Amino acid sequence: MTPEIRAFEFALGLFAVLIGLAVVDIATSFHRLLRHRSSVTWDPLALLAALYALCMAIYMWFDLWGVRHFAATRHFLFYLSLVAEFLVLFLIAASSFPDEANGTSNLRDYYASNRRYYWFLVALFQLGYVGLGIYFVGVKLDFLFIQMIAPLAIALVLMATKSRAVHYAGLGLLFVVMLAHYGPASIN
Repeated sequence: MTPEIRAFEFALGLFAVLIGLAVVDIATSFHRLLRHRSSVTWDPLALLAALYALCMAIYMWFDLWGVRHFAATRHFLFYLSLVAEFLVLFLIAASSFPDEANGTSNLRDYYASNRRYYWFLVALFQLGYVGLGIYFVGVKLDFLFIQMIAPLAIALVLMATKSRAVHYAGLGLLFVVMLAHYGPASIN
């Protein structure tokens, strides 16, 4: 094993914790909702947004593998920027479902009241992601760059509009872009 791989494995520890916390928060909140399912008013849009947050955590795990040979990921300031990016990812996950599910939970109302915050966080995350993408890949107006910019633009539109139809369409586009970007990805 090369020294770079050992250093990457060490650096990966905190990233793994932050990504894991995002996944656990979504799973725990969903579990609470299921436990009180009779008093929950379910909303497909809220569930799709939470699923997208979960997918974001998973695709970031894939992205980490792709930057394992970049020594810059182990320099303090760059490492700090990645930690900040993953903290935003955690906030996205934490905001995807209500914190408490006791009593009556209306996911449609929750999504409506939380959408600006949620999509602001997604836009902030995507802005950081674009910055990191430019650092690692450079500015190339190709399919990869479009796949990095599209989620930022969609998140900004969803933050600005209340239309549920636009939110369904935007989430659909986000899933399409994600699948186009990560569908062929593998960890090997």
